[in-house]
Amino acid sequence: MKFNLSAFLQWPPLVSLCLRLGWQRARTLVLFLSRLYFTLNAGERQKIRDAVREALDGLEPEGGLREIIGKVFDGIGAHYYEKLFMAYEDPENATPFLLKNIACEDLGLLMRSLEKGKGVLLVTGHCGAIEYLPTLLAVHGLPVSMIAKFKTEHLKRKTFSQAERYGIRMIDGAQEGNVILSAMQELRNNRILVTQCDEIEEWRTSRRQMISFLGRRTGLDRTINISQKRTAAECVFGVVHRDGPNQYRLMMQSHGRMLKALDDPSISSVGEALLKFLERYIYACPEQWYQWKKLLEIKELPSYKGLECKPPAPVAIEPLTAETTWSEAA
Repeated sequence: MKFNLSAFLQWPPLVSLCLRLGWQRARTLVLFLSRLYFTLNAGERQKIRDAVREALDGLEPEGGLREIIGKVFDGIGAHYYEKLFMAYEDPENATPFLLKNIACEDLGLLMRSLEKGKGVLLVTGHCGAIEYLPTLLAVHGLPVSMIAKFKTEHLKRKTFSQAERYGIRMIDGAQEGNVILSAMQELRNNRILVTQCDEIEEWRTSRRQMISFLGRRTGLDRTINISQKRTAAECVFGVVHRDGPNQYRLMMQSHGRMLKALDDPSISSVGEALLKFLERYIYACPEQWYQWKKLLEIKELPSYKGLECKPPAPVAIEPLTAETTWSEAA
């Protein structure tokens, strides 16, 4: 077994132990083992710390940078617990949990978008309780498809099996052939396609449009722009924000509302707006994002062909509260 956190926490004997303990105790165990893993892997722990410090350089997060970094590690552990819960809990038990514990005031945005008949490209990031998002939509009766890649074959089989029980169509991101074509077909069938815009290692970077993401300059990923242009699908940004243990909020924003919030007339594409909106969310809630190690893998590119990259706009770190909403009703 390759010794990384994902494979470690999905080790079959450990999964069996979690199932015997019950989910409340399993959560405590997973968070403890996650902290233990980073204690024993000083190099990986340091990479995450360095990435957070680099991105938040010059900002003054509430509680201080040290507290934020601690919360980032807790968020990584929470993610793996949520992944195990959705993969192994019976739908008969998971469904009432999702309906009870996730506030869904913004769900109407997806329903209105589907009425246009072009499908909905629901873009999220590796943040919050992403593992709950597609299943939450499915238990509310919405047609959901999702692109995903898996670290272990065992989890892949289990996830596909669970998805089928909820009526979710899975697209294997590691499959042979063109994943984008499969995704576009789901949109043409007027379904909600859940995808992530921060799969940094999978970015198909543009040589015509540059962008700064959390202070690192690179080419803009072209994948979302291609899918949206070819299907005319509605684009929505969404996250399941963690408010506390077993307390969550579904937060969504349409493309138009994103542009108003960003207030940057130079944004020229859907893909750029989505990535910049995710960046704003990460600055506000750095503990909710768990891709920090990947940030350091972005190879910074110089300006070329006369193209300049705009520096990131100053962003204040303002933690979201229970009253914060992105509702379209406003």
